[in-house]
Amino acid sequence: MESSSIGRLAMQVNLWASLGYGLMLLIVPDVFCDLLKAEAVNTAWLRTIGAALIGTNVVGCWLWLQSPSVDMGKVQFATATLEALAMATSLILDEFTAQNIWMVQASVVLAVIVAAGLYPTTQQSMYESA
Repeated sequence: MESSSIGRLAMQVNLWASLGYGLMLLIVPDVFCDLLKAEAVNTAWLRTIGAALIGTNVVGCWLWLQSPSVDMGKVQFATATLEALAMATSLILDEFTAQNIWMVQASVVLAVIVAAGLYPTTQQSMYESA
């Protein structure tokens, strides 16, 4: 699979995963906590994270998919990488209260894969061959 196909696929995965997580966190954060079997403490933070996921990842990915550009690719790659690093750090520091920790671990793995897949979207050469 060539790097432009990987970048496009990663952008689509980022859009749909972020839409799912974002809507759940924004609209029903308590349900998210129930799924993870985590304490529903200060769900206002979860709503804020859901809004950020929808605003940055969903809208950003949608815009990139409509009109690919290296600048938007860099924004999406940086956002996905920072999110993956933050989640991985919290996992390593045992900051998650979830009893269903495998769901958190799976989310971290997905975030790392998406971030890596978005790397080609930061390269000008991807847009010159298109």
